[in-house]
Amino acid sequence: MSPPLPGVPPAYRGVWQRRRYVGEDDDGQSVDDRSTRVVWLQTACWHADLRVPVDTPDFRGVASLAECRRDQLIWLASLTAFVGLTRVEGRFCTWHRLVDLSPGLDKDVGDMRFLDPHRLEERDPRGRYREDWACLTDSVETGDTVRLDAQGLPRWLQRGDHAVWIEPRGAMPETHDLLAPASTLPDDALRWRAGLALHYLHRDDAGWRVALSTRPWRVGERIAPEPMRPPHGKTTPVIVHSGD
Repeated sequence: MSPPLPGVPPAYRGVWQRRRYVGEDDDGQSVDDRSTRVVWLQTACWHADLRVPVDTPDFRGVASLAECRRDQLIWLASLTAFVGLTRVEGRFCTWHRLVDLSPGLDKDVGDMRFLDPHRLEERDPRGRYREDWACLTDSVETGDTVRLDAQGLPRWLQRGDHAVWIEPRGAMPETHDLLAPASTLPDDALRWRAGLALHYLHRDDAGWRVALSTRPWRVGERIAPEPMRPPHGKTTPVIVHSGD
């Protein structure tokens, strides 16, 4: 039997929305971003994080990756979205990205400070950025629901009426350069890289609805997750209808 995973402190558990990012972009230019939609769902051990800029391309008429133009594929394959294990040691929080839409070489470590139970400030230990987070959930509400696949990776993370549904991509082709910039990849490789999808869902009286997604055309869909299965069973939710 494998040992239990180390849990994060209860104060971290919940759904966090980023309110502001102050720092530098990839070109070293100063950035003050209050518009990118960012959601971080944290369970006792696992996290899911997806970030969608407001300057989304026009995806009208698109219903799948196969229907995307090259410029749309590049945008999708360049998004930030990842899932993995969280470790908190003192004031430092490390997000170990086990599933990553657009992998990089930097280690993801934040210097964390709680301003109050619903506000959290994250700073880069090297001083490169600051992120302000607001909690959307009550830390004492219903516990976590975590569904794992046969590889032991999350496919569904839920806390109360909030969840992230993770759709995995297929096995990586041997010739794929995982660290190559999206703009340099051929269309088939772009479709593979963009094949990982994260959907942030909120539950209301009518059921689950996609509120944010790395597939913009999925926003607004209603879904119904399959009944709970054993921890390593397939747990992909099933779409029941689109729209409200």
